Amino acid sequence: MKKILFVLFIAAMTCTKMNAQTLSVYIHDNDGPFTNVRNQPNGKVVDRIPVDACAMLDVRTPRNGWWRIDGDCYDGLLTGDFEEVTLKGSKTGFWVHYSCIGVSTRNYGGQHLFLRSSPSAKARVVYTIKEETILRPVEIKGDWVKVKTSDGKGFGWIQAEWLCGNSVTNCC
Repeated sequence: MKKILFVLFIAAMTCTKMNAQTLSVYIHDNDGPFTNVRNQPNGKVVDRIPVDACAMLDVRTPRNGWWRIDGDCYDGLLTGDFEEVTLKGSKTGFWVHYSCIGVSTRNYGGQHLFLRSSPSAKARVVYTIKEETILRPVEIKGDWVKVKTSDGKGFGWIQAEWLCGNSVTNCC
């Protein structure tokens, strides 16, 4: 009985994401009707996500522009219709390129947001965001996310609290 409780406790702890560097994102892909999902960074295409599905998912462990889709706590991703979709075709995990995912800024009140040269509020400002915009996440470190603007003009670090990974509503 103690072993069963211990296993359940460990399983619950892995789903809390206390130590995981996860980020909620949505599919924002302009290159065709599907986003390719691969079995490793730049690996074999094992599944596809329709770009018009309003798919939202959690990603983690960025590696050279690729994000691992976080499926430890559930077996799939959530579409805009709130249907869980199970990815298939890989036993080594699922990966998506940063150029196919997005997060929106949460400056709904017209705040100016700053992209910084490093993940610190004291770091030099390298770009100013003056209106709500879609960003492409590249890296994560603590409560900071390195992003690129979709037009490619801005590149730097922003606090994660200013980002929204929901494609169908804002994150108020």
